[in-house]
Amino acid sequence: MTYTLQLAHINDTHSHFESSLLHFDISVDNKAYQLDAHCGGYANISGAIAKFRHQATIANQTALFLHAGDSFQGSLYFSCFKGEANATLLNMLKPDAMTIGNHEFDLGNTPVADFLKRINFPMLAGNMDLSHEDQTKQSPLRPHANLLCYDNQQKIGRYLLKTITNEQGEAAQLAIVGITLDLMHKIGCPDPDCHFLDAVATTAATVTHLRAQGIKHIIVLSHLGYQGDLALAQKVAGISVIVGGHTHTLSGDFSELNLPCTGQEHQMVNHCLILHAGQHAETLGLCTLGFDDDGKVKHFSGGVKFLIEDNWQATENDVPVSPLQQQKIAQYLAQSNCFSAAITDDTITQLINSHYRPAVEEMRRKVIAKLPQTLLHTRLPTDALPHGSEIAPLVAQGFYHAASRDKPIDFGLHNAGGVRVSVKSGELTHAEIAGRLLPFAISLVSYVLSGKDLKQTLEGAINNALSHGVNGTGNGSYPYTHLLKFEYNANLAKDNRISSLLIFRDEQWIEVDDNQQYCGVSSSYTLAGKEGYDALLNSVGHHDHQVTMADSFITFIRGAVLPVTNSTDNSLIL
Repeated sequence: MTYTLQLAHINDTHSHFESSLLHFDISVDNKAYQLDAHCGGYANISGAIAKFRHQATIANQTALFLHAGDSFQGSLYFSCFKGEANATLLNMLKPDAMTIGNHEFDLGNTPVADFLKRINFPMLAGNMDLSHEDQTKQSPLRPHANLLCYDNQQKIGRYLLKTITNEQGEAAQLAIVGITLDLMHKIGCPDPDCHFLDAVATTAATVTHLRAQGIKHIIVLSHLGYQGDLALAQKVAGISVIVGGHTHTLSGDFSELNLPCTGQEHQMVNHCLILHAGQHAETLGLCTLGFDDDGKVKHFSGGVKFLIEDNWQATENDVPVSPLQQQKIAQYLAQSNCFSAAITDDTITQLINSHYRPAVEEMRRKVIAKLPQTLLHTRLPTDALPHGSEIAPLVAQGFYHAASRDKPIDFGLHNAGGVRVSVKSGELTHAEIAGRLLPFAISLVSYVLSGKDLKQTLEGAINNALSHGVNGTGNGSYPYTHLLKFEYNANLAKDNRISSLLIFRDEQWIEVDDNQQYCGVSSSYTLAGKEGYDALLNSVGHHDHQVTMADSFITFIRGAVLPVTNSTDNSLIL
């Protein structure tokens, strides 16, 4: 017997409600072309989902539409409207379930609680334990009935049940359990009373429970990342399908577009099918699955496709193509497994245009400053930029100036990964700052710590960025500062690698005293002690300045005397 399911999935949409203008390198009749096309967006996803559900209804088959987390952050729409626009537009897409991603917690639990109030679909987080959550605080998560988290009594993740049928019309139950990152407190900012349990152990216990109940068709809606999903499937037998997110991975073969991808439409590990659908609502996964009685996937068709609008433009060596070439490229796009013609839901387009776009367009038009030179960003120092990023220290300077309006501040500190792009010379708009340079709507917090802990903070961040003696989480932790000057020597023993640390006071550089207290300002993300910044957890006197990173930089750069320079020349000895 074969039980059939029609499955649609997205992940890591990051508030990209409109279609994205993408560039593709394609080959048609052995000729290379450059293709610029608008792809995806919520209106086109909605149109595709409506067609998908209609076809499933005609075939008398169950249809599921799943979101694998990270709808927050990522665009000017989030900068303007936070989770409200996400909730409204996701409600219009009508997903059957969504799991919680790490970026949902960038601003703590309160925005998640507000999101849960607004959405009319279930949020799944089976390894999120709220049994110790303070129910007297302003926005607890546990009271929300549409949140399916960890069941502390049964020691399993709560799950959603659906029904699928076989060709004889016989029904079977299908369970969906959400699993998110168990290291959430290291990369997100959930409240301290919000605990995340081991993803593998929770999944294993839940699968064992389900199969003991006779439920053998099991989907894990995951935000563990592609490698995490491969490991989960290998370690936990009995999962039918993992629908995943977090790493922005494209499931399928997109080699003809020279795009990074898994290379195959369906990755099978330990009889478990693993599916991911890229990023930013550019693509949609649509597939038909056939299960046997034991829940194993026996038949698979479909895959992930870019939803391409018909207003694309093609060039050959920067020259517009001829009408004949245009026709051949159109035929290629219609036949390619990488693309699907967009079907636009005008209702969503109209809502975006009337309710949300005006505020975003105002940000795009608003010029904050005119830069006489380009300011480059690199996470780590390079031969071309021996002191590293040119823009990140200025961001830290903006932090300093914003916090100094409230209280005396000694230094500003920011991590490289919190700065996203270089800034070109010329007009610098509000949109460029809030949408691209500093897109994460995270507030600034000042704190007091000892000189010794400040040294350990810098060393820990650099050790992590270089993976020097530690299992680093990436070079985004590299520190950039204002009014601090440090030298890091990788050849010295651990805990002694900051060979020099100076602070600018009274118009001169002086040595930082291990025993003296200093007041710094960073983002609330950095202050949470993530990615090597553990020593910041020893800080005291935290004060939230109620200003975002982007707003602090906007205020600073608007009033700065240009060109802006930063006097802090930090150095690495490797």
